[in-house]
Amino acid sequence: MSVMSNFDVIVIGAGPAGLLAAGRAAELGGKVLVLEKMKHEGRKLLITGKGRCNITNDAPISEFIKHVYPNGRFLRNAFSSFFSKDIIKLLEEHGVESTLERGGRYFPASNRSRDVLNALLQWVKNHKVEIRCGYRVEELLVEDNTVIGVKANGKKLLCNHVIMATGGK
Repeated sequence: MSVMSNFDVIVIGAGPAGLLAAGRAAELGGKVLVLEKMKHEGRKLLITGKGRCNITNDAPISEFIKHVYPNGRFLRNAFSSFFSKDIIKLLEEHGVESTLERGGRYFPASNRSRDVLNALLQWVKNHKVEIRCGYRVEELLVEDNTVIGVKANGKKLLCNHVIMATGGK
């Protein structure tokens, strides 16, 4: 098994959560690699909201948590750092205006999920994040009870941190 170069962070999954995690890690100075098993990034994002991409909603954190996870108090700290207004701002900074619709749902003003994906991809590329599609992670590499990387497509990829953002089935 060949060993590939070392990364600060490897993110497994190139959906919205994976791209946001990768972008933030890179903003903080990390050398970041995103591995996506599909041929293209953000495939499921493109079909959300019937192809329009329901970005987020305007519910307060406490209300949002109730609908996302039944016992989601543990999410409060994370959402206090980055929440609906923050993703809207990030997308606006990358040319995606949003519109608030009934039910408090935000959609891109263009009604095109592709615009949201393109903005996220541009953001991570601006931060020198490397994305490899068609890479299926087969296992986490562990040494002395510490994750030291992943094995993907028969290659050993070493890193200091792994973020799993694999989404649903």
